[in-house]
Amino acid sequence: MMMAASAGLFGGDHFSLNLDFGAKSDATFLSQSYEKVFNTDGKIASKNITISVGEEAKVCYMPSPAIPFAGSHYQSEARVQIDPSAIFIYADIFTCGRTGMGEFFSMDKFQSKSRFYVGDKLVFADHTLIDPRKFDYAKIGFWQNYTHNGMMFVYCPKEGILDDLKKTIREKGKDVGGVTGVSHAGKGLVVRTLAMRGETIWDFFESVRNLYM
Repeated sequence: MMMAASAGLFGGDHFSLNLDFGAKSDATFLSQSYEKVFNTDGKIASKNITISVGEEAKVCYMPSPAIPFAGSHYQSEARVQIDPSAIFIYADIFTCGRTGMGEFFSMDKFQSKSRFYVGDKLVFADHTLIDPRKFDYAKIGFWQNYTHNGMMFVYCPKEGILDDLKKTIREKGKDVGGVTGVSHAGKGLVVRTLAMRGETIWDFFESVRNLYM
């Protein structure tokens, strides 16, 4: 559990996290609460994450969702290095803003980039960009009327397990009350979910994690 005394991220803040999980590690990384990104007042709040997963390790990285406040500009970048023999789960959940305060896509910009390497090979890269000044996210093809977005990457060296997991995810995704898609990425799966509550996506992702760990 990552312990943090800070209320959240402000303009000019830069957060750096380096996680090195050794061979045969068995760990789940969590955070205390939702990560708040306050009004950055024309500046940028950023986060840089580096994760290394060793031989035959079982690791899940699943922090709480991020909430971009009105007027916030947030940039996140993650680089994950996975040993081919390991099992790894990564989750990234974020919202369109403080919906309880009537803030829907009121941030200046929200950007999240993730790259996943197995050995020396890049197997999946994700770039999520929310720029309300350029796009209307309530339209079909964007978020429609949903308020929360989740991405999960699952890597497992045993392809047969992935095929079974893909079927299970499709069945469990029907209970989310939103839209869920799953696809292969090498010896991994990519899951994308739209829903109305962060807890709904969290519970769904946790049910997937429990199948592995």
